Amino acid sequence: MSKRYRQLLPVPPSENSPPNSQPSGSSSTPRSSSDEPLKRQRIGTQLACNSCRKRKIRCDGRKPTCEACRRRGEKKPCTYAETRSSGQTSKETEQILGLFDILKTAPEAQAIDILRVVRSHTDLDTAVSIIQPRITKNISDHERSPEHPRHLGLEAELMARHSLAFPALQPLESSILKKSFSASRTSSTTQNDENTPMTNSDPNPFPAHDPTQSLAPALSPCDERLEELNIGFWTSVPIASNLAAKVISLYLETDHPLLGPFDPTLFMEDLVHCRTNYCSKLLVSAIMYWSCQMYSAVDSTVQSFIPQFCEEAENRWSLEKATDSLMNLAATQLLGLAYLGNGKDHYVLTYVSEVNAMGARMGLFGVEQSVAISKAKQVSPELQSATSYAAWGTFNWIVLMALFYQQPGLSYPEHPPIVPIPGQEWYHSPEPSPESHQQTPQQTYMGDTFPVLCRFWRIMHEVTLKYYRDQPFPRESLSSHITLAFAEYKYRELIAWAETLPPSMVRSEQSPHHVLVFHIWLHVAILCVLRPFTVRARDSPKPLRLKTFPCKRSSPDAAYKASVNQLKRLVVVYREKYACSSYTMLWHTALIHVANAILGNTKDAAWRFYLFFCVESYGELRRSFRFAETIGRSILSMALQQGDLSADEARTLMVQFEENRLTSPSEDIRATFMADLNLAMTDPEEASVESLSDRFEDIALFREFTNAGDSSEDEPVESDDDTWDTS
Repeated sequence: MSKRYRQLLPVPPSENSPPNSQPSGSSSTPRSSSDEPLKRQRIGTQLACNSCRKRKIRCDGRKPTCEACRRRGEKKPCTYAETRSSGQTSKETEQILGLFDILKTAPEAQAIDILRVVRSHTDLDTAVSIIQPRITKNISDHERSPEHPRHLGLEAELMARHSLAFPALQPLESSILKKSFSASRTSSTTQNDENTPMTNSDPNPFPAHDPTQSLAPALSPCDERLEELNIGFWTSVPIASNLAAKVISLYLETDHPLLGPFDPTLFMEDLVHCRTNYCSKLLVSAIMYWSCQMYSAVDSTVQSFIPQFCEEAENRWSLEKATDSLMNLAATQLLGLAYLGNGKDHYVLTYVSEVNAMGARMGLFGVEQSVAISKAKQVSPELQSATSYAAWGTFNWIVLMALFYQQPGLSYPEHPPIVPIPGQEWYHSPEPSPESHQQTPQQTYMGDTFPVLCRFWRIMHEVTLKYYRDQPFPRESLSSHITLAFAEYKYRELIAWAETLPPSMVRSEQSPHHVLVFHIWLHVAILCVLRPFTVRARDSPKPLRLKTFPCKRSSPDAAYKASVNQLKRLVVVYREKYACSSYTMLWHTALIHVANAILGNTKDAAWRFYLFFCVESYGELRRSFRFAETIGRSILSMALQQGDLSADEARTLMVQFEENRLTSPSEDIRATFMADLNLAMTDPEEASVESLSDRFEDIALFREFTNAGDSSEDEPVESDDDTWDTS
């Protein structure tokens, strides 16, 4: 039953109201101006002035000056944006609607990438300018093989949840990749056709180094104190002090942020002032032996000093190797690296063993924390810092050698160093913090890379022990004694830890070269963890299943491919953007892993580009490092053995590669680390670089004899998406 409400009486007329005014409830006629006190009438305007729009305040739209601006005391006339009709959509609205349509229709990976860009930029125009190139045909169409949609789900999840380790393609990366692919197509159009073998008349895909393009003018000492260097105090090799300063500076800026075997600040102080507390003649000889190889890419005249420093370092090491000291520890590491780069890596096993034993004797590994704390209280802050660098530099180098070179017979530290990572406080020591004497040079060329690498190698240490040290003899496939659960755990640990990286370690256009090398090492490590469980390594048509990812197709193969895609981008960008790619070898392991990923997989549309890219990169590195000559040959041997190249084409490429040889013939070059990474799991001797290089002609003859020289490898068996190997 409806209620009856009391009828409202009309508003009593006021003294100033006319007699014909309407009641407040009436709507028969428009309200007169006299009713203003009853309800404030909204003052609107079709277009507000720019000043009021910026302040987001009401504007009456008057010209030349609106009321609001007049009250604020504005003397200049108001400016108005171009008048828009009511049916015309603003530019911002069009952009937003366009982005919304793309998010609805684009592939999942691209949509996630666009959303990430929008969230990280407050200005819409800036976001659109970044997104627009990605909307068009993306370079990833060239670098991804046709089977990639099968793995897009896991890769998209990684890009969304772990964007620091798996960032989407950036504009700079895209432009560099497009330029590289375009140059590759232009240099030899016949190479685009996989069915068209190369002939002797085709242009050389491995051009000679142009000596007119010198890097010397771009180099300057990283520390002005090097201008005071008296190199004659440290060595008997007749090298000018100013040249030696440039050579040492090149090492400090390029490789030391990644290796860090000694405190650079303390070293520099003693080097310049001829003191031997944190510098030694053996250490200087080892640095010069290693650094002259690097500098020979800049100035070929220093090559004459390489054998002289090698001999001097060998003689000094033989005299001092029995003495345990932080300087001898650092010198031994650098001497091992110098031997590797100079094509004498059969000595590396000796130096790794010596370094590991010396570090253990000095109490840097496997010491109880209470013992380390008591010792730390007895030393100065400078010695604490020097000890941190020596301990972690040694540990990092051994793990790096074990993981990336996989030479049988390596020795391994049982435990990571107990001493803090450089830059961390030493057990709340009452002594003054060494921060004051560390931070200044680190901000210039060290950055945050070395402390981050210490944590990275600590994660990978357990991998090297379980994968390589504990591998049974005779060797079997790694997956026979390593569980997928352990591999997935380490994979998860790596990508989760990568999300905690400091901002200085995030890939960007401004990143120093050692940040990109860190990301290269990160993805190479991921490939090492996952490779034994891929379909190809297990020789099985059925993929295994990763159990901790929600994606339906989350297999080791999908995760492996995601890191291969990142690695392809990284190596191309690193070589094109950073001049140091031609005189540091610390990134070259990525080339071996990319070559292993694309060989035997000719369904990858860009496999030929990456094959030539890897071989050409080693052609550049051989200006500094003799071992690069042998690796280039071994990659061509692998391509021939996999059936990706015919015997004739492989021979043609080998002749062209050796046309521009800059060093002595490769017969005396020793390179015992692994090239064929799948074969290395069962037969490391046959999988070594020098073995594959030496067997090139034998492989070519065998393929010709079996009439397989011009045939390609059978395509891998495609498995049912819902079928998994549960064995």
